[in-house]
Amino acid sequence: MSLDLSREDYWSATSRCTISERCKFLFNNELLSDVKFQAVDRDCEGGSKKMKQISAHKFLLAISSPVFYAMFYGELAEKKDSIDVSDCDHKSLLELFRFVYSDEVNLNADNVMQVLYLAKKYMLPSLADKCSEFLRENLDASNVFHVLPDAQKYEEKEQENHCWEVIDNGIDRREVSLSPGY
Repeated sequence: MSLDLSREDYWSATSRCTISERCKFLFNNELLSDVKFQAVDRDCEGGSKKMKQISAHKFLLAISSPVFYAMFYGELAEKKDSIDVSDCDHKSLLELFRFVYSDEVNLNADNVMQVLYLAKKYMLPSLADKCSEFLRENLDASNVFHVLPDAQKYEEKEQENHCWEVIDNGIDRREVSLSPGY
């Protein structure tokens, strides 16, 4: 989206009556942004590590998270206008920002553990609660082996234990048999 077009859209749109609607419009929008985050795009072809950018607004981030507040307005405030985030992928960071700007998040088995990690890293307990709720409602035998390694990696003991419960409950012990030679 070009900056000129977004400016025109912002000022001509009188239908955005609430602060919520205005913040949603600014999500990943260059208009008025004063910081850019870069994270690895895991979807790029060839296995190369391509960085992808997210436009953001320091003020909105700072009023949502004490970590962002310290990052931008604390004693050792970050002065750069571009910040590399190496411990997550672009899509997960984008979901963290979507939540900050809109109180909405798009979770799935592929991103929930990394979004949970980011929610805890940036001290967003309501997002962490949404991730935990998603896991309680959606973890099953079809996705447990995708979530378990991340639960272990991010040292999420409660989620790891929940994964093991799903695994234990998902095994039909009557069908488990060892073939000859084992």
